[in-house]
Amino acid sequence: MLVLSYRAREEVPILRKYVYLNNASAGPLPSRVVASIREFADRWASEGEPWEEGIRAIYECKRFFAQLTGAKPEEVSAFPGVSYGLASVLSSLRLKPGSNIVVSSMNFPTSVAIARSMARQGLIKEIHVVEDRGGFTELSEYEKLVDDNTAVVLVDYVGWLSGYVEDLKEVSRIAHEHGAILISDAFHAVGVMPVDVKALGVDVLITGSYKWLMSLHGAALAYVRSELLESLAPPYAGWMALEDSVPKRILRGEPEFLRPIDPFKAELAVDGSKLEWGTLPLIAFVALRRALEFIMEYGAPDLFGTHTQRLAERLIDGLEGLGYELYTPRGRHSAIVSFKHRDPLQLAERLGRAGVVVSGRPGLVRVSPHFYNIYEDVDTFLEVLEKVDRAAG
Repeated sequence: MLVLSYRAREEVPILRKYVYLNNASAGPLPSRVVASIREFADRWASEGEPWEEGIRAIYECKRFFAQLTGAKPEEVSAFPGVSYGLASVLSSLRLKPGSNIVVSSMNFPTSVAIARSMARQGLIKEIHVVEDRGGFTELSEYEKLVDDNTAVVLVDYVGWLSGYVEDLKEVSRIAHEHGAILISDAFHAVGVMPVDVKALGVDVLITGSYKWLMSLHGAALAYVRSELLESLAPPYAGWMALEDSVPKRILRGEPEFLRPIDPFKAELAVDGSKLEWGTLPLIAFVALRRALEFIMEYGAPDLFGTHTQRLAERLIDGLEGLGYELYTPRGRHSAIVSFKHRDPLQLAERLGRAGVVVSGRPGLVRVSPHFYNIYEDVDTFLEVLEKVDRAAG
């Protein structure tokens, strides 16, 4: 497994300068991703917009994402970001009067903010909150809060601060027993750990491009279960959401504008593109195509149990040995390891000046290795941490 990590490291230029352990904030760009960005921009500058290449890149990204998650390509939607995708799906639900949404307090703020906006507009009656129990949640809380009026259970697969891995299969069971759907933000799961949407029983699962998938900002991909997709009624639709859209014509090998697009007669797409409003940032998907290729070529998710998770466990052991209080639970953790600190932002800055990149968050220092990291990275971090934190008193 280490052989694959060492080979992958040769394609990640930032590792020549830093011990990079900050994938939960933003993944570093592999050389092939950088090259694809330059090539796309250079072609645009010298020959005009590489429109068809960008469109094809979107659909190749959908295919790669489907392979990574066990979905069908037609169940995949593309968006310019996770927030856009969640808003598109949630606004397309046919909600009954008096419905509620159940969220976790450990979710990234986006999903909770969208749920609150739905409540303000009267689309749902109330929001039930599963509380953080110190870096993790209790399934019994979902059992208690999900009821027959629950329309949606909205929960992150992996906690962005603690790295706790939710038991989505059980949460899905609880939701479905009450007729609710499960929507999961899996930004901190896809690309680093195995994800099987069918086995998990989720109805919607979404991720973005620039963390564990190691690409640019500006792209997100979502699985939407086919039966749910068919029932969704988007309140708005742009030209990309039509069944006879320009991208569909390109994929069929048909001239884009040989026939007019009649928006008065055109039907919504029957696949995931029905949730896509307008032209996507093509360069972001050109980059993501190469990033997904990189992730899959090295089998990054498959290395989680035998390598990446062990890096996290080495971090946990080392931090406890140095006397730090962990926020990350030992049981169900991902590749994110967080510990408490009196001045996390300053400590992260001092570590960065010493050549080790992590992130400071409220009350926490977050360390997040990926498959390309090695044991020496973890050991270097622990050594530098002890040195710079002791020096600061």
